Amino acid sequence: MRCDEAQEWITASVDGELSADERVAIESHLAECQDCRTQLARETALKRELKLTSATVTTPQALRAKIEVNELGAGTRTSRKNFSWAWLSLPRLRPAWAFAIVLLMIAALAYQLRPGQDLAATAMATHESVIKGKVTLARVGDPGELRKELALAVKNRFAPVALDLSMAKLQPVAGFVTKIGDREVLVTVYEGDGPTITCYTFLGTETDAPKSAELFRDNEMRVNFFIFSQDNLSGVMHQEGEVICILIAKLAPADILNLLRGKTHHA
Repeated sequence: MRCDEAQEWITASVDGELSADERVAIESHLAECQDCRTQLARETALKRELKLTSATVTTPQALRAKIEVNELGAGTRTSRKNFSWAWLSLPRLRPAWAFAIVLLMIAALAYQLRPGQDLAATAMATHESVIKGKVTLARVGDPGELRKELALAVKNRFAPVALDLSMAKLQPVAGFVTKIGDREVLVTVYEGDGPTITCYTFLGTETDAPKSAELFRDNEMRVNFFIFSQDNLSGVMHQEGEVICILIAKLAPADILNLLRGKTHHA
C-alpha cells in the first residue's frame, strides 16, 4: 500500500468506517510507515477536538423554538445533547447561521490547538527552577541509562531527543518527567563548562510553536527551527518524527540554534 492510498483509509479509520479486513491492511501499513502514523495521530486529535468544540455550540433560544415547531414537527423534540448537530443538518437552515457556527467552531478549535505559548512559557519557568536549585535532580553518570529511565517513565511511548553537545563541553547529567497541560514532558538537564541547558521532549507537532516564534528553515537538514525569547532566556524548538524538542538556555538564540544544527541526531 502506498502512502497516498493509505490516506483515504486513515480518514475512514478515524471515522470508524473500516471493515475488519481493511483495519488489518491499514494497521500493517502503519506499522511500517512513520509518516502515516503521524498523520493518523493528527487526524485523530483533530476529530477529538472538533467533537469537544461542537459540544460547546449552543443554539439561540428563539431559533431553537422555531426549528422545533417548523422543522422537527409539532410535539417532536430532540435531546439537548444531540440538538446542535440536528439543527446544523437541517436543509433550510439559513447560510448565514451555518457560516457563523463554522467560524465559531474554527476559532474555538484554533484556540484549543495552540498550546505552544503555554508550553514555551512553562519550559522557561521550569528552566529557571532548575538553575536556581528549586528542582531536586537525581543525577546519573551514564547518559544512555538516563535516556532509558526517562523513556521507561512514559512507558516507552517516546524517548528524549538525543543531543551530542560535547563540543560545547556539556553532558546530560540529570532528568525528570513533568506535565504541561495534559501532556507528559521529558526534561533532560545538560551541564558543563557553559550555561546549563534544559531539553524538553514531548509528543506534538509544529503547531506547538509559540505564535511569536521566528521560523528558521534549514534546507540542508530539512528541519524547521522556531526561535523565541523571554527576558534573558532563549528557546529553540524543532520536530523530530513524532516528538517535539525544545532547548532552553541563557544563551543567544543563534548559539542554541548552532548547537542544534551541528549536533542534533537520533540515538
